[in-house]
Amino acid sequence: MMTSYENQVVWIIGASSGIGAALARELFKRGALLALSARRKDELDRLKLELDDTSKVFVLDITDPDMTLRTAHAIRASFGRIDRIIFLAAAYVPMKTTELDIAVTKGIIDTNLTGAFNVVHAVVPILKSQQQKGQLALCGSVAGYIGLPEGQPYSATKAALINLAESLHAECRDLIDIKLINPGFVSTPLTDKNRFEMPMIMQPEDAANAIADGLLSRSFEIHFPKKFTLLLKLLRLLPYPLSLRVTRKLV
Repeated sequence: MMTSYENQVVWIIGASSGIGAALARELFKRGALLALSARRKDELDRLKLELDDTSKVFVLDITDPDMTLRTAHAIRASFGRIDRIIFLAAAYVPMKTTELDIAVTKGIIDTNLTGAFNVVHAVVPILKSQQQKGQLALCGSVAGYIGLPEGQPYSATKAALINLAESLHAECRDLIDIKLINPGFVSTPLTDKNRFEMPMIMQPEDAANAIADGLLSRSFEIHFPKKFTLLLKLLRLLPYPLSLRVTRKLV
């Protein structure tokens, strides 16, 4: 098990803003060598200027499987290895299930779920081929714990990501350290779209610190803030007649 980030090659996917950018700053302070990916090159270049020349920018559209595969191999060639891959890319537009915009829905699914599969397809063979056990972390959300009103299609993709991480852990745990990250509300450009009060909302820097600590732990799931996430876990454990009654009251 890798117990520090010193000289670790960490590929952060979704590093241009929000939790991804905050995590890049945190891991840089802890000694990591960073590969920074997102679609927006200008934002990545600005982030790199805050860090140093050991950090490298790799522009990536994760909805493109060939580009994702090429980028993974380019990062390995550039650094010689990849120790950790952290998938934080996400798209979000709040929508009621009864009022779906199908074009927007497809875009969210392509980024959040198909993009995750593209990354898994690209990096699992690389991690398995390396001598030292590497790490793959997928970012779900507490929104994936249970179907909540006006959370679709984002919540559905996050539920699928939770399932994907569980499957990967069952299949690959002997060769790869699989982690699942399930944040509560974090103040980012995505949550700025919400028009409701977000309980126990955290700042990106606090979320980044929680993730950085959690990735070094033996736990499969990293979830925070605990007071909020444990309540939702409890709701998920209730029988459907009770849990659905609670969620109906949220409409």
